[in-house]
Amino acid sequence: MRGKPLFPFAITAILGIGLITILSFVGLYQGGDVAQENGEEQFETSYELGEHVYIGNCSGCHGGDLGGVGSNPALNALEGNYSEDEIATIITEGRGAMPAFGRLSNEEVDAVIEFLLTESE
Repeated sequence: MRGKPLFPFAITAILGIGLITILSFVGLYQGGDVAQENGEEQFETSYELGEHVYIGNCSGCHGGDLGGVGSNPALNALEGNYSEDEIATIITEGRGAMPAFGRLSNEEVDAVIEFLLTESE
């Protein structure tokens, strides 16, 4: 770096580190409607829990917008096509290439169903 001052690069690096630090702290304090109690996340509504479970378990194959990914089916038109019991069975036992999610609690399954049917309307 002969002939080029090091000062502008140092300022840029310091500003970048400062920005990353600030954004990290902002992210720590933006918990939304999720509270921690005894190490477990608590949600204000069943819909929020269902959205959380869906994102963590289903969105990889069915898409964040419920539109399906690749050959995996869309879940944005379930209302009127499947009953809640049918959806629960598909979630807990699997179907075709979809694995069973029997490890989900009844509360989580019910919340995912509420989320899916609300988003299907």
